Amino acid sequence: MGRGARSTKTTLTLTTSQARSILPELARTAARRAKPSRHLLDNAVEIQPRGEERSAYLVPEVDLKEAARRIEDLEDELEDVALVRLLEQRILADNGHLTPVDEVISEFGFHDLLGDTVG
Repeated sequence: MGRGARSTKTTLTLTTSQARSILPELARTAARRAKPSRHLLDNAVEIQPRGEERSAYLVPEVDLKEAARRIEDLEDELEDVALVRLLEQRILADNGHLTPVDEVISEFGFHDLLGDTVG
């Protein structure tokens, strides 16, 4: 999914009464999807309760798992970028003195790597 990319596919919108009458069919169709869609809502069914401003979505499991995987990948990338930025800042502030490795590890937020040495 590209930056700012949005699905152009129209999501099926049903009232709760409509969804209730065909829920087994909707669930079966969603559960049978083997390949995730490009966008999370491409295969979703919007269910609009009467009198409510917001709605609920029935999303195939394969799409939900793929979205969760994408989010995890993006979080990992953000952590990598944050580490690079922190390293850049340390390099710019370098005064020629050595810094103990435990201090650097702690500064980067990897306290679990230090075990019991940090209180």
